[in-house]
Amino acid sequence: MTNEQLVAEYVATRSPRVLDELVRRNQRLLHHLLKRFAYAQEPYEDLLQVANVGLLKAVQRFDPEKGRTFSTYAAALIEGEIRHHLRDSLLLRQPRWVRKVHGEISAAQAELTHKLRRTPTLGELSERLNITEQGIIEVLQLYARVGAPEEPLTGDEFAAGAERAAVHSLRLQSFTLPVEDRITLYDALDKLSTAERRIIYLLFFREFTQQEVATALGLTQKKVSRESIRALARLKSVLQRNVI
Repeated sequence: MTNEQLVAEYVATRSPRVLDELVRRNQRLLHHLLKRFAYAQEPYEDLLQVANVGLLKAVQRFDPEKGRTFSTYAAALIEGEIRHHLRDSLLLRQPRWVRKVHGEISAAQAELTHKLRRTPTLGELSERLNITEQGIIEVLQLYARVGAPEEPLTGDEFAAGAERAAVHSLRLQSFTLPVEDRITLYDALDKLSTAERRIIYLLFFREFTQQEVATALGLTQKKVSRESIRALARLKSVLQRNVI
């Protein structure tokens, strides 16, 4: 069977056997693509896992009606996944909550600029994001400092200089975590191991099935199940300590 036929069968049946065959068959493609990133300082096995995540995304999103072969489509998606991972790795010194909230600010600014046909005011950004104006200023300043490659902040320097208390919500909203609670969650995620964060990220942020996570990370489905239970228990423990 061709890649295209295997993808069609997987979409129709969600068979782990078919998914495993697709992943096995395309490993040579992944290794070929990773040669383009030989300059990266990331461990090869880590990049290979990232490439496998991109391959799974390609399986889920491939549309044969658009006239592209699966390998062509997958190669572009896998490269994008690796480049995104490497960009994130350059900012590892940044606390997760700074990256996340800065991303929300950037997205809101782009959305409002398009809607208003002008640069939004600080007050308009504050209202749109439900974050105080001082909180937005604080995040922008911290992001600029922590993201500076020539002089990144260490964790101790950041903890000493950050006015984290300034970043809070203007008002409560139903079914939405206040920004201060999201910051607490991001900090708690940082307490997990890299492997635990990957499993939580794929299961709950990407909404992969346990079998898809197992295939992406080279684990068994039972191992993913056990590790996810352990990671969630640890996350709960960290969050309880932060709240008390």
